[in-house]
Amino acid sequence: MADGLFMPDGTFQPFSGAELSTELATRQSAGVFFGELDGWLNTLPDPDPVLRKRGDDAVILRELSADDQVTTAMLSRKNRVLNCPHFSIRAGAPEGETPTPEAEELHRRFMRDLERANLRTVITGMLDAPFFGFTPLELVWRFDGDWWHVVDIVAKPYHWFRFDSRNNPVFVGEYGLFCADPRPLPAGKFVFVTHHATYDNPYGLRLLSRCLWPVSFKRGGLSFYARFVERHGMPWVVGEAPAKATALEKQDMARGLSRMVQDAVAVIPYGANVKLEGAGQTQGALHESFLARQDRAISKVLMGQTLTVEMEGKNSQAAAQTHADVADDLADADKAMVTDAWNEIAWLYAQVNAGPGVFAPLAEYDEPEDLNVQADLGKKIREMGAKFTREYFTGRFGLKPEEFTLEDEAMPPMEGNADFSAPADRETLADKAQKNLDAAIKKMLPDALKSSREFVTEVENAVREAKSFDELEEALAELLAPSMQPDALESFLAGAMTAAAGHGAASVQAEADEDA
Repeated sequence: MADGLFMPDGTFQPFSGAELSTELATRQSAGVFFGELDGWLNTLPDPDPVLRKRGDDAVILRELSADDQVTTAMLSRKNRVLNCPHFSIRAGAPEGETPTPEAEELHRRFMRDLERANLRTVITGMLDAPFFGFTPLELVWRFDGDWWHVVDIVAKPYHWFRFDSRNNPVFVGEYGLFCADPRPLPAGKFVFVTHHATYDNPYGLRLLSRCLWPVSFKRGGLSFYARFVERHGMPWVVGEAPAKATALEKQDMARGLSRMVQDAVAVIPYGANVKLEGAGQTQGALHESFLARQDRAISKVLMGQTLTVEMEGKNSQAAAQTHADVADDLADADKAMVTDAWNEIAWLYAQVNAGPGVFAPLAEYDEPEDLNVQADLGKKIREMGAKFTREYFTGRFGLKPEEFTLEDEAMPPMEGNADFSAPADRETLADKAQKNLDAAIKKMLPDALKSSREFVTEVENAVREAKSFDELEEALAELLAPSMQPDALESFLAGAMTAAAGHGAASVQAEADEDA
């Protein structure tokens, strides 16, 4: 049969294997000629809109970390991942299966090689990717006998690398724009950690470039604000000369007031008046608000929110929780990015040493279950009528059997005393009454319905879930109406209600006995 697809209208659309295996939408076929991408450099230009508009190269992003707000936000975002203790690397295996001996041995050797590396430093380099778009990691190998060992994993400067027309990374060095011969990277040598990289933008989404304008405005505002404070922060000395003072006397008074600014001592003519005037607070508050606006913009770009980095006056608990949730979401995304990078490193390690038949080690952040969430869920299930066993508490919450007792379970006897408690499995009067009601209704069912175990179970469930005689009568009528004649149904319901009345009396007696 020829290769092809049946279309929705029933027609057959053939295709060839060559068409499927060939990339159609390329830069060349789209009319983007390779020579026009970045001139004679033969690498893709950086499409970052902020950098292109300013005419800057990505190397300028390194200078932004000198800003205090940028540094605080970067460290805060990194530390949410670096301080997470639940990172691990395990032997690889298919889902639900145990690792093979070869995979276990590969994992053991991989972890032994990583003992020589500073994993925290490596992860710190990986976490630079959101700020600079991507982080190149160079793998340093050493061949020993029959095994390639990873000696070190080093994060290299991002601006030493660019991408060619096929989005392959190339090495250009410190002066990348002037490198006439970019060097292709050897296989198995580099792993690139990228942040939202696309075909159109292999350089990734650089968050620091979005902070260029806020930092620039902030620096300019700080310079102006410093001059403003120097000029207007000190009080003005205002002197009122007597009405009959001559010009020479006014000049002498001005010189005296000028000296007063330095040593706080001045001699003024008789009848003159001196007072100190402060600059208005409106101008200072305006500059403070302007600078705070830039800090908030930086925090939003790098952290997604502001309240985990700075306080903004009065904030509700709901707002603080919302901002914390946003920070947690970014931390989860960063953890996934770190996990992907480690898995690629482990995959290269497996390909070099074991080949494609052995599963590579797998990295993951194994977050423990939130016990508060589990407790709330258990409370809701309990309110629905469920009863828990000891295995529920020991398996779900890690409690030891001797650390708790269940509601229906007798306390263990004290040593040396007689045990007057009832057995844990003793059947109560209410339970007996419920079972008698189930048996009575089942006995009254027609033989044709009794043979269906599924139908009997539905009847028993309806009896247990009914909270009143009316609910029981409605539930039984709904179940039995399709299968019984009206006269037979009426007779059955009458007998069932009589049995239910007896059940009610037994339940009341059971409660009275328990209270006594």
